[in-house]
Amino acid sequence: MKIAIITNYWINSSGGGVKTYLTSLVDEFNNRDYLDVSVIFKSGKDYENYHIEGNKIVFVFKTFLNLKQLNPDIIHSQGTWYCLLPGYAYKKLYGTKLVHTFHSQPFGKLKLVGRIFFQTLLNGCDCITFVSKSLKKENERFGLIFNEYAITYAGVNSTEVSQKQIAEFSEKYNLKSSNYVLLAQGFMSNKLKAKGSTILIKALKHLLNKYPQTILVLTGDGAFSNEVKLFVEEVGLSENVIFTGHLSDPFVPLAICNIYTHISLADGVPLALLEAMAMGKPIMATNIGGIPEAIDNGINGILVEPCENQIYEGIEYLILNSDVATKMGYNAKQTVSNKFTWKNAANVFYDIYCDSHKSE
Repeated sequence: MKIAIITNYWINSSGGGVKTYLTSLVDEFNNRDYLDVSVIFKSGKDYENYHIEGNKIVFVFKTFLNLKQLNPDIIHSQGTWYCLLPGYAYKKLYGTKLVHTFHSQPFGKLKLVGRIFFQTLLNGCDCITFVSKSLKKENERFGLIFNEYAITYAGVNSTEVSQKQIAEFSEKYNLKSSNYVLLAQGFMSNKLKAKGSTILIKALKHLLNKYPQTILVLTGDGAFSNEVKLFVEEVGLSENVIFTGHLSDPFVPLAICNIYTHISLADGVPLALLEAMAMGKPIMATNIGGIPEAIDNGINGILVEPCENQIYEGIEYLILNSDVATKMGYNAKQTVSNKFTWKNAANVFYDIYCDSHKSE
């Protein structure tokens, strides 16, 4: 089976969760000798696949030409209209099966013309998939309609972290064994996540009155990095909040942290959260979007509202109840092993490609 994946973000791009989702999924596909996968992408660097440079219109046109060259059995587009449009046009001409995956919610309601255009493209798909149940609901709330659909959760490929890596990271960022480390990953490129990080920072300010050795590590880089850094300076916490920028291995800070904190105002089932679960970390996250699809409150983590008092109380509870925190971390790891694997994700997509998956 020949599969053509069309995406904005690919290897060596700033695509965050979308990039990780696709590269991990394609890695799993490539382990199966009955699948032949090609990737057409706009942002990134990969000489083994098809990099299309230029504006969105150029991308649509050249992607269509690449599809003619590849002659795939399945076209699988990702996210944006300009990834879906060439697949839609190719399907109309040649009848190839078309699958489209949503990775994020819209940032505002589409205008009438835009909604009609996008809905027309979606109506041409054989199946539309979402990385969480909540993401489907959010897109429906913005006026889109989906008939044939499936939920395709991400998976996690955790890696071993050496003592040398831990020591080097701790030295670089001046972390001491006496520090109690909170961690949040990938909150700098999305407005609603960046806003969540500022609420977490406010809770940290209260926490420091009782637990002065607490440190918050924020990894990742993006459009809102400077805004969050400025906020940290304004509240006087520059010595207690560490910005690492982009990291090639998210599992190193996860190995070091005491609690993983995912305070977002909008999310699906975020990869950063699943990675923390895979490492068996105590987790506190906001009760929004698709997060409750992964976190069962009080069982494998703590869910809170995006309110600094609740965040403060949740962190303090985990600090004071280390046995409970350890048990939650263990349960989180089991949840990932049972539900969130790339093997499971690849199986679901293969069923969709073969017409054997039923809408939920």
